[in-house]
Amino acid sequence: MTNNESKTLTSGYNSARKKDILIEVKNLKQYFNIRTSVGKKATIKAVDDVTFNIYKGETLGLVGESGSGKTTLGRSILRIYEPTDGQVIFSGVDITRLKKGKLLPYRKKMQYIFQDPYASLDPRMTVSDIVGEALDIHKLAASKKDRAEKIRELLNLVGLNTEHASRYPHEFSGGQRQRIGIARAIAVEPEFIVCDEPVSALDVSIRAQIINTLEEMQERLHLTYLFISHDLGVVRHTCDRVGVMYLGHLVELVESEELYKNPLHPYSQALLTAIPEPNPEVAKKRNRIILEGEIPSPVNPPSGCKFRTRCPYAKDICAKQVPEFKEHGNGHYVACHFAGKL
Repeated sequence: MTNNESKTLTSGYNSARKKDILIEVKNLKQYFNIRTSVGKKATIKAVDDVTFNIYKGETLGLVGESGSGKTTLGRSILRIYEPTDGQVIFSGVDITRLKKGKLLPYRKKMQYIFQDPYASLDPRMTVSDIVGEALDIHKLAASKKDRAEKIRELLNLVGLNTEHASRYPHEFSGGQRQRIGIARAIAVEPEFIVCDEPVSALDVSIRAQIINTLEEMQERLHLTYLFISHDLGVVRHTCDRVGVMYLGHLVELVESEELYKNPLHPYSQALLTAIPEPNPEVAKKRNRIILEGEIPSPVNPPSGCKFRTRCPYAKDICAKQVPEFKEHGNGHYVACHFAGKL
């Protein structure tokens, strides 16, 4: 995507939605250099030229198959991974250009909830230490008494008991551990949180509880979320807009309900037909779209449209030309040569 196309896209977003932009992602790239099994050098284009905005107070969903680049994109925005190229502009400041020593104020404003509540908590630290660590780093507690009080308030806020503060992670269930992770994320009063598949590692019975907790936190603390998930049912319930990723590229971006009613990209259409349908009569009538083959290797992606090797509508132009990510009315962005014509 050229700089002119990026400016046009950003301008389109601004006119399409009368909201304040919190984060602008412009032409973001995240490449990793590796060695193949035969010892040759290769480059994985995990995120390749992605542009979109996140608006204050919204929940932007990010969906796609495993390996599509969702988590890498989320971590690149927060500079957990240093972006290869492009810009991440937070409240008007390009944080990709800041030296690490200048990042601390933005670390406070942007937090991350990890997918695995079992691996993301240090087993040697008590809950009090885990939640209080960020308070110490950012000097948000005036005294030990103030620190302990803040930790108790945070635990109560996410539905945990105050006596849990002295316990260790192994003493909790998966749902409780994820609540600890949420308490850690909101301890520094952030503006933006990346929720990286926050319920995928949990039992179905407690997923709704964690989602409700996240929604309550958003309303109470005026948070903005990037919600990464492969569960389209959860995304429909929680997200205002949804971006669909495939092989490091954003292929569709639109209001949540519009995506479910009128998906324009063949990949989005296939994903939506894979959502489980509890009503057997409705399930029988559904035209399931089965994608053939596996997602191609990001080391050697297809030419032109990256989805063409699995697309039932692919034509010659799809192999020769990368489709432009452009608007097709009412803030509905799609990267497909035949969007709206299928």
